[in-house]
Amino acid sequence: MAAAPRKDWILTAYSSFLVAFKARQLCRRNGFAKTDREDVENELWASLANHADRFDPSRASFNTYVDRVVNTTVAMILRSRRQQKRAAGFHARSINASAACDKQPSSLSDSLTMSDLGRRNGIEAADDNSQCIDNEAVHHALAQMPEELRDICRRLMGGTISSVARDLAITRRQVRNAISAARPFLERAGFGTN
Repeated sequence: MAAAPRKDWILTAYSSFLVAFKARQLCRRNGFAKTDREDVENELWASLANHADRFDPSRASFNTYVDRVVNTTVAMILRSRRQQKRAAGFHARSINASAACDKQPSSLSDSLTMSDLGRRNGIEAADDNSQCIDNEAVHHALAQMPEELRDICRRLMGGTISSVARDLAITRRQVRNAISAARPFLERAGFGTN
């Protein structure tokens, strides 16, 4: 049995960047969760590998080909999600319809929670445990920063770049430079890596 041809030549910096970027972009849409990102990336890589044999350098550059394959795959993922919503067995109900809860008739809207609203809007509800972990990571990152940078970051937690610049009598550019200087501390604490 002959070995399958190697397709590792598709692993360029551009294709890696585009796959990661499109997966993050897609997982911010309604109907997707942050936890879907790895699955979406794998699906995009699989599509690239399946279509690698069709690349013709006389028709387009490799980056253009990668862009077309990835964008087409993203469109197919979105189309598949829309079809699942319209599929047989999916029955939408009005939130104004009556629901018998504890033998008292009420509307479904009375039983909706904030997590239901978050799911509808495509926002993950943060649980208390992950919120505590994030708070601890932020405090650890702040403790590692120089005093001036820590002060700017704490002020940014409750204000805007303009308000912090105004309060400290510095320019907005200096605040943005401080944000750039704080980024490595936050990345080491686990933020901005996904």
